[in-house]
Order: sequence, then C-alpha cells, then structure tokens
Amino acid sequence: MSATGLTLGVSGWRLQNERTGIGRYLLSIVERFSPELAAQRFADINVYSPQPLAASRVHLPPHVNNKVLRSRLPMVPWENLRLGPSATDDVVLYPSFSRPFFARRATVVTTHDATMRIVPEMFTRRDRIVYDRLYGWSARAATLVLTTSEAAKRDIVREWDVDPAKIRVTPLAAAECFHPLPADDDRGRLRHEMFGDDAPFFMFVGKISGRRNVPELLRAFARFKLGGHPHKLVVVGPTYAVEAVKVLAVAGGVASDIVTRSFVSDDVLNRIYNCADAFIMPSVYENGSLPVFEAQATGTPVISVATEGTDEITGGEALLIPRLEVGALVEAMTRIATDESLRRDLSRRGLQNSRRYSWVRCAAETLAVCGEAAAMSHG
Repeated sequence: MSATGLTLGVSGWRLQNERTGIGRYLLSIVERFSPELAAQRFADINVYSPQPLAASRVHLPPHVNNKVLRSRLPMVPWENLRLGPSATDDVVLYPSFSRPFFARRATVVTTHDATMRIVPEMFTRRDRIVYDRLYGWSARAATLVLTTSEAAKRDIVREWDVDPAKIRVTPLAAAECFHPLPADDDRGRLRHEMFGDDAPFFMFVGKISGRRNVPELLRAFARFKLGGHPHKLVVVGPTYAVEAVKVLAVAGGVASDIVTRSFVSDDVLNRIYNCADAFIMPSVYENGSLPVFEAQATGTPVISVATEGTDEITGGEALLIPRLEVGALVEAMTRIATDESLRRDLSRRGLQNSRRYSWVRCAAETLAVCGEAAAMSHG
C-alpha cells in the first residue's frame, strides 16, 4: 500500500483489440506497474476502458484495476464524454496526444511527437484540421507532458508553444521478448519455415499512412530488385495496411517479392527481426519508433532517415540516409545486401545502444511524473 493514498487513472482505450504503436507503448508500461514500483507513488491504479480488457488478452498486475465505462464511441469522444467526467483519480494518464476538455483533477498527456506540424503534407486534411489544434491544446492544458526524446521535446515546445518546464522525457524501449537468437540457429532454415523460402529479406513493421511512407519504400525496393538481388521485402502491420501494400506491390511490379503478415505474435516477430538483413523505417521524420528499438534489440541493422530524433534514439548506430528518397534508399539497401562486415558492425553497435533503454525504467519514470503532477494539483 502506498504511503501517499493517491490514485492514478489511465486511459486504456488503446489497449483494446489489435494494438499498434501507442497501444503497445501503453501495454508495455502498464504491465510493469508492479506493486514495488508503484508502492511509494499510488495506493491504487485504475485502467479505464470501454470494454473489459480481458477480452483483449491484457494481463494487468494484480493491484491494477480495470474499470469499464461501456461505450462504442471512438477514443476522443469516449475520453471526453465518459472518462473525463467520471474519473475521480488524483491524476489521469492520457497516452495518446490528447486529453478531454473537462478533467476533474491533474492530467498527464503523452505527446509522442509534433510531426503533424513539421511535415503536414504527410497527413490528411481532415486529420490536420481535427487533431492539430487538439494536440496542441492538450499539451498546453495538461498538468505535465511526457514525450519520448529530447528532440521530440524541442519540437513540441516550438510547434505547439508548450512550456518546456512542464515536459518530461521518458524514452521508449524494446520488450524483453526482442533479443538476438543463438548464433548457431540456421537463419536460412528459419526463413524457410516462416515464409517457405530461404531468400534474404528486408523488413518493415507498422502502419503505412502518414509520415511512414511505405509507397516510397516499395518504389525503392522495385528499383533495388533491378540490380538482380535475391532479396524479398517483408511487411508486418495491421490488416488494412498489408492489404494496401499488396495493391501497391502489384502496381509496382514486385508482388512476387513482397511478403505480408498481419499482426504476428511477439515471438514470431522476434524471429523475423533476427532473420532480416535490415529493418527499414521509411519515415520522413522520426523521433521515437518502437520498431527501431526492437530491431536494435535483436541485433538487426536499421536503415532510417537522419533526423535529430533518429540519431538520438539509435545512438547514431544505424545506416542513416540524408532524406527520404528512392535513390538514397536503394543505395542503403545495396550497401547492406552486399557488405557482410557492415551488417555485422551495425548489428553489434545497435545491440549495444539498445541496452541503454528498458520498459521498467520507462514505467518507473512515468509513475514518477504522474506522482509529480498529482502533487502539483494538490498544491
């Protein structure tokens, strides 16, 4: 039992069903809110959701409660109409850029980046109209703001005019299930077991919309294949995303060399990382991508665009290209495909960098920030 008697609420809408980036981030910290970690901060932790989380295979620590506020509303209306008016916790953590307009007590908002302001052309007009103002207001209105890198903090301050004194940086990490496989495991055999072919491959994990410009990656891969390389491209993501990739692959003439998988288990994903020549993040701007952390934790080389954020989270231990364009991607893929010593070097350096991060650290720092916000509210 906490000596403070305070309670923490968490918006758990993103924990339902298939979980992409923010849902995986939230699950990773909530699962590590152990009694020992929370003991000096909060007497109770309540994770709110529209439906019982057990149905989504979420296993909360024994002292973390799931409180159901039933609704079929999308996340933002649910947080505004159900969670905000209902939660009486001393502080509520909102993990997905926004908080409700009405909140009874302190709020902590995780604002992962300000990419919507930096590269608006990569987002739909509707998203810019609806979410740009909401995200900026939420960061300014929150008691405290969490973000994932110092680069992201600078962007949020500059783009949304948020007081830097209220922003706390808590880096992400790779889950413990992402790790190098034994060196004597036959990668060719594993590739054949997973995909029916032992050809080498590059990989991408995530959505295909917004700043993560998968169409540009497919165009680069098509040109790369003209060099006679045996590689395939493996794309793992939400069902709608991999279906769109299949259409793009047909249009680009590389359908036979694209392998897609909708949501795989972490164990399978770990094997895919381990068997890839490299993970490619084709993002025009990136500050804190979970797959980048996961790739480095498995010893998989990373190809990404050079930004302040990617340099920070990778420790510079990646093959960083100056900008997202077909020619630069083709050159990077060709270097990885033809230079085994480069692959080994990037693998070693990336793995070493990944050891700087952990979800236990992120969870502990998140609880500390939430405790700080509650104390500020009580004044």
